[in-house]
Amino acid sequence: MQTHCVFCGIARHERDAVTVYEDEEFVVFLDKYPLTLGHALVAPKKHYTNIFDMPEEAVAKAFVLAKKVAVAQLKALGAKGVRIVMNNGSEAGQEIMHAHVHVIPYGVPHLGRRQLDREEGERVASLLRRELA
Repeated sequence: MQTHCVFCGIARHERDAVTVYEDEEFVVFLDKYPLTLGHALVAPKKHYTNIFDMPEEAVAKAFVLAKKVAVAQLKALGAKGVRIVMNNGSEAGQEIMHAHVHVIPYGVPHLGRRQLDREEGERVASLLRRELA
């Protein structure tokens, strides 16, 4: 893990995040500046810069988790569709240089990248956690 990486800090529970799911290798949390209600990030706990650094097993697990989160968004939030995307490199739109997959539900309120309200985030995370249990 990197000392100054925001997502490594979240994985170590040193930085605040609204966590939806966690296991030994991955953490899923709500985006701090979500595009839509329930916009989640799937990130490995181990620091990889992007998909090119990740072992194939980690890539596979990231996308299996992304699918599970997407299904939870459909059921818990009433989403009508879900975009699953991974930006790799700054030229591709990656802003945080720690590998992560965006799971963005559609057919839910569009939030326009405003900072997530903690209370609203906890409510949404609770719904998603129930579906992921």
